[in-house]
Formats: sequence, structure tokens, C-alpha cells
Amino acid sequence: MSTSQELPLAGKSAIVTGATRGIGQEIARRLAHLGANVALVYVSSNSSPTALSMVDEFRAKGRQCCAVQADLSAGDCGEVIVREALEGLGVASVEILVNNAGIAQMPAGVEEAWLTRLSRIMHVNVRAPILLVQGYFPIWDLRGIELSICGSSIGSRLNFPGYGIYSASKASLESLTRTWARELGVKYHLTCNAVLVGPTATPDAPDSAARAAAKSLATAEKTLGTPEDVAEVVAWLSGEGSRWVNGDLIGSHGGAFMM
Repeated sequence: MSTSQELPLAGKSAIVTGATRGIGQEIARRLAHLGANVALVYVSSNSSPTALSMVDEFRAKGRQCCAVQADLSAGDCGEVIVREALEGLGVASVEILVNNAGIAQMPAGVEEAWLTRLSRIMHVNVRAPILLVQGYFPIWDLRGIELSICGSSIGSRLNFPGYGIYSASKASLESLTRTWARELGVKYHLTCNAVLVGPTATPDAPDSAARAAAKSLATAEKTLGTPEDVAEVVAWLSGEGSRWVNGDLIGSHGGAFMM
């Protein structure tokens, strides 16, 4: 029989956005490995097979799991995701919210009007997390400590050319994180922190030349981080060991940015 030490997140439930690929996928896997039930949020129907496969994988480990397809640019995405997560997991409250999903630029070769790109990035990276937090309001009084973890980027601090809108969106998310920690912490027994992610090897990472240049940013090792590296930080923030951490920015970038 597994002990509480082996499964420190047993009895807790989580919503993870962008959960079917890259960093989000490893975050979801790590939380489930530590005992949490997980609602996997994804956008594109192309990700449905992956989402359903992950549901089977997690249920085989004894976890409750569900897949929620949602348009993060829609005005009702927060209430839809929270409602379907509660129904899919069969729970009254979800203790862990991981706002991982985010977009930067269009894929190479795809043209997009500047105003369209501005709207798309800000809607997904900033408005969607706001709507998700608002979607929690009806259930926050039901149980104890709630946790919100927002995915940020060193781009908010290092300001890479060509990524101005993306950098602004992540800086906005960090400001929201601190505001939520102060505004909602006492009222809802909530802790809210952001993870500052550095260059990470994922399928969506930049081309090989950009990856090679990014390796020089890290000071721990001259290499890219992995999704597992980020997932470990998020898992720690999701557990009792971080209960006194609130409104903070936790780096997962190998020393690429030092505050």
C-alpha cells in the first residue's frame, strides 16, 4: 500500500491547461504520479487522441482523470473548464490550478496580421488565466487551501527581440500572480505563485540555431532544460512543502536569469 509520503498529492485534484504536449504533459504526469487526480485541458481536436491516451494511462494508476477540450480564447472558457473538470473528476473542488498553456509566435512560414497576433496572444496568455481564476470563485469556499500556479518565462525579463507581445503577456501574468496572492490569499486560503521557465527542449521549441544560442544562457549547465525539470518545480509548489510560499516567482531555468 502506498504511503502519504509516496503519494503526497493523494486526495487532491488539479486542472492543467496545455496538458497534452511538452511542459504541460510532464506537469500532468508528475502530479498524477504523486497521487493527484487531473483534468487535462487542451485546445485542438488534433490533441484528442493524446488526451484520451493520457486519461487511460492515469486511470490505470488509480487516478481519476478527464479530458476537457476548450477554446482558451473564448469568453466563457473559465467557467466551462471548471465545470467540466468537476464533473469529469467527480469532485466538489479542485485544489490545484496550473495555468500552463501559452503561445508566442505563429509557426515559421505562417503569416498573421499584427493586431490578430496581439489579440490571440493576450487572450490565451493573460485573459484565459483571469477567466479560469474567476471560474473558481463559486467553489473556493468549499474546502481548504487552493493553489494557483502560472507559467511565466524569462522572456518577461530578458526581452528578446521579436517577442515583445509575448514578453508583455508574461509580465502581465506575473503581476496578476502577485495581485491574486495578496487579494485572494486570506479570503480563500489561496497561495499563488509563478514559475519562470527558461529555454526548454520541447517539440515547440525554436529551431536548432536558436536552441544552440539558448544553451549559453544557463549557468548551472550549458544545456537546455527539460519538461521534467519544470514539472518537478510545479509539483513542489503543489505540495504542502510550499505552503508558506505565496506571491513569488520561482525560477526553472538553470540560472539563465538571476533576480
